[in-house]
Amino acid sequence: MRAFAAPHAASMDLTEERKALSSGEAGKGLALVLEKVGRPQIRTALLIFLCFLLTSTSWLAWEYHLLTFMPARATDLSTMGIGYLLQAAGTGLFIFLIRHKEERAGRLFLLAMAVHTLCMLPAVLSPFAAAALAFGFLMNLACGFIAGGYLHELTLLADAGSRARVFAAGYALSILASWLLSLIRGGRIYYSGKVTGIVVLLTVLTALIVWKGKALPAEADTKAPSESIKPGDLKFFLLLSALVLLFSLVNNTGFAFSSADLAGSVNVEFSRLIYAVGLLAAGYITDRSRKYGAVCALTALIMPFMILSLKGEALPVVIFWALSYFTFGFYSVYRIILFSDLALSTGLLYLSAAGLMLGRVGDALGEVLCLVLAEHPVAMVVLTAVLFAAASAVFFKAYARLYIPETVKEETEKEKFDRFAREHDLSAREKDMLRLILLDKTVHEIADELTISDNTVKYHVKNILQKTGCRTRKILIDSYREGGTKGRG
Repeated sequence: MRAFAAPHAASMDLTEERKALSSGEAGKGLALVLEKVGRPQIRTALLIFLCFLLTSTSWLAWEYHLLTFMPARATDLSTMGIGYLLQAAGTGLFIFLIRHKEERAGRLFLLAMAVHTLCMLPAVLSPFAAAALAFGFLMNLACGFIAGGYLHELTLLADAGSRARVFAAGYALSILASWLLSLIRGGRIYYSGKVTGIVVLLTVLTALIVWKGKALPAEADTKAPSESIKPGDLKFFLLLSALVLLFSLVNNTGFAFSSADLAGSVNVEFSRLIYAVGLLAAGYITDRSRKYGAVCALTALIMPFMILSLKGEALPVVIFWALSYFTFGFYSVYRIILFSDLALSTGLLYLSAAGLMLGRVGDALGEVLCLVLAEHPVAMVVLTAVLFAAASAVFFKAYARLYIPETVKEETEKEKFDRFAREHDLSAREKDMLRLILLDKTVHEIADELTISDNTVKYHVKNILQKTGCRTRKILIDSYREGGTKGRG
């Protein structure tokens, strides 16, 4: 989505900025301020912050509005079941369009924002349940499209060493802002018409940032962080897709059976702050090491089982409840970065938002399972355990492909050398000699390396050639590289 991308802006004259602001030209002044946000990472984090705050504020207001018409179970099915599926559909629509019409991404994104806000108004203000539902569903479709847009920009503009932190920072700030909004009049802001003003303001600010975006800067990092993923590897893509789906399912069903007894002992609103801290930690650790971030994401799935096993012990349960929200930040970052890295490593940039799309499908299916099994807690725990086992198996298969290939390669090379030396009954000194021969070192270089005479080197080389049945050193090297079965004589 190159129409979104931000260039490195030149520094702005501070006097010009003050003049624009003081003259009442608010639009021009804001544009000049936006020009100062020159680093692509900062612009992307700001875009993620505004977009997620915009969509989450609208979604919460819609959910609270539906509660005035419908019982809680029906509302949950509508918002977290059908709503999440429509968000996934919106992200899928973005992926489809960006694959074929990348040059129109910026305009389509702005259009999606306009549709989102126009649908949000009747969704949260309509006195009719049917209208609130219908416009809310359209709003969710636009939400998914918007998410696809900012994740595509994240992949294009944030380099591999900062991508997780950029996403986590924008997401965490939006969580914090959402929490602050919930403090206004005890959260009543979401029930009032004032929430529409907030959404319109956020829409305008986001549109200005997108509109000010230029072509992708030349210095944007498009280097693949993982060379193990090859273009066209459909099986591996399906493996990662199954991983995100299973992680989302386990996360949703796990939280359902572990949080039932916590309502009176924890502050659900405060959990947002813990989640935000977890996101920031996840961004930092994931950028330092993808494999550490992946392992921490897996631990998020274990926490509900820990809470369940400590049922009745108030303090430990609260501690693990806090840890569950903290580690959930790692999962949220993991599913985004996993496919962002995949998109760059394969050159298929339209896959940038696939992690969120698949995650939303898993979220929706998990919510449906929770509603169906709400009266059967044992079945819920058993199902979650089975899903966790499946998720773990898929995780370690993907982990081996993503993070262990170089280690396997080194071990295979060592095994190959040991096998060759064993098959030809080479002594310890001859093995030292062979290692240097394979590096194509001369007789004199080998002598210096091993602190022996040239004649001693020649003697050992002659013995190695006799044992391996090779007439020359070149034939010996070729024989070794081809498994020791060719080049003799």
